[in-house]
Amino acid sequence: MRYRNTLRQSTSRIIEELHRICRLRISLAIASSAAILVIAGCGSVGASSSPAPSPTPIGASQSPTPSPTPVPSSVAIPTWHMNNARTGLNDEETQLTPANVNTAGFGKLFSYAVDGYAYAQPLYISNLTINGTARNVVFVATEMASVYAFDADNFGDGNPLWKTSLLQSGESPQPGGNPQPFQGLTSTPVIDQASGTMYLVSSQKSTGAPFFRLHALDITTGNERAGSPVVIHASVPGTNAESVNGTISLTVACLQRAALLLSQGTLFIGFSACPTGWILSYDAATLSQIGVLNMSPNEDGYGEFGGAGGVWMGGGGPAADDQGNVYITTGNGPFDDGPEWGDSVLKLDSHLHVIDHFTPADWAFLQCRDLDVSAGGVMLIPGQSQLVAGGKAGKLYLLNTANLGQLQPNDAGAAQTLFFSANHSSQSCVDNHGQTVTGEAGSSSFYSTGAWFNGQLFEGNDPGPVKDFQYGSGKLTAIGATPEAISAFSYGTTPFVSSNGTSDGILWVLDHGKPIQDPVSTTPAPAMLRAYDATNITHLLYSSAQNPADIPGFGIKFTAPIVANGKVFIATAHDPVTTASPHGELDIYGLKQ
Repeated sequence: MRYRNTLRQSTSRIIEELHRICRLRISLAIASSAAILVIAGCGSVGASSSPAPSPTPIGASQSPTPSPTPVPSSVAIPTWHMNNARTGLNDEETQLTPANVNTAGFGKLFSYAVDGYAYAQPLYISNLTINGTARNVVFVATEMASVYAFDADNFGDGNPLWKTSLLQSGESPQPGGNPQPFQGLTSTPVIDQASGTMYLVSSQKSTGAPFFRLHALDITTGNERAGSPVVIHASVPGTNAESVNGTISLTVACLQRAALLLSQGTLFIGFSACPTGWILSYDAATLSQIGVLNMSPNEDGYGEFGGAGGVWMGGGGPAADDQGNVYITTGNGPFDDGPEWGDSVLKLDSHLHVIDHFTPADWAFLQCRDLDVSAGGVMLIPGQSQLVAGGKAGKLYLLNTANLGQLQPNDAGAAQTLFFSANHSSQSCVDNHGQTVTGEAGSSSFYSTGAWFNGQLFEGNDPGPVKDFQYGSGKLTAIGATPEAISAFSYGTTPFVSSNGTSDGILWVLDHGKPIQDPVSTTPAPAMLRAYDATNITHLLYSSAQNPADIPGFGIKFTAPIVANGKVFIATAHDPVTTASPHGELDIYGLKQ
């Protein structure tokens, strides 16, 4: 998929997208030269002259009795969605329970201000000593190419424990297209706890063209490690339209959106939103490049956005198993069983050799309709040799990691396929070559990764509820759904689960509502944090919409909550995109004192 600013799409393109996502009748009314789209069953969206609603002022509801002593804990969330399997489960949460998470005893405690939007998920380390004091620390990275370390429990004067700019003298963050207005640091970093090092990728410019850097920071000071940073370069032999003298090179036409992965001493970095997708691997100790894989070196993308095999994964990251195998999803593009790898699930080694793959039988239809598989991420099922992945077509794939299944008629190589929505149908599309291709698509899309708890998989779609799937005998069975639905055009939700072992499970869901850069509305709306009993997700425990003091900032697409030591952390936008140099915020929720 070509990851671009959909705000520039024409009205006809928007209507087509609405038909695709909602599968509902759309009526169009023109009033005062403004088009108002009314979607039956999806709510109303469109142009508005009313001012954007304002989030709660930062710090306004901070805890009146902070304690300087951190909760004794070894809990850490050093990577996107908790761990390398991307299960989104913190099973060491002893403070938050279904009994005490409610509007009476739980809510927004305070918010930290940051200098730009945080598309990256926050990271968390317990009992980290900074400036001679041990405390719980939450880290935030922003599109201004800044990194913050905050006290996770005590607001104090609102200042960070440290703040680092990844920009050097005379530099500025790369001007944004999508994200806007800057894309200085978009992906979720990763922390190596053993060395106390955070790895990040920034995009910046000075007098010349923008470029990427890989950084390694000391998490106690924010200082660069020795040998850091390094400029990212990558090239492969190829003959597509990008080729210059038989070589294709990575450029900042790409967006580094996918979260970083650190597995067995190797860093993995995915790129999308450009003519061809890339994934790179680096030695974490030396920051030297190990491997490069381009997803379409010899063929041009010819789908709706012209891209080929982007690795963006709905903001999620590559997953890794205990043997060091790495799993990614790729976006729209040509497929020929290698070297072209569009719309596939790939299994890679540290040098990025393709060990195995799964490619949907209707991949040509998916890329024709811009229904890329890489809209969703990969989750490895704990204790099993299976993974789950899903994309924009709304289809969930359960695959065996020992044999992903390759390309077979009717997806016979998959362990199981199922649509999230009951409303799905066979459809056709005429591609850019004039060929009619067919496939199946549902009425909702995955822009997310699932979460796991006690043999159950929780998945969210756009639009629709979060669903609960029971796992047994190598298959998934839908057993429940939340009464509340995720808003259309909010780009789904990646849920998170907190529990104390197998008890006190809580499903945390962040609904972005009308996020910044909503494709059909220029007026954003605050995000909504919801909590459900993980053993019965029809039971809503808490919603930030129930109390005006709990309202967070505006939603940012693909962002996800994390939970640790009695606190919930979400990154939101404090200002709309229309604001000059808009700021972001980190909203922190917990038990009220």
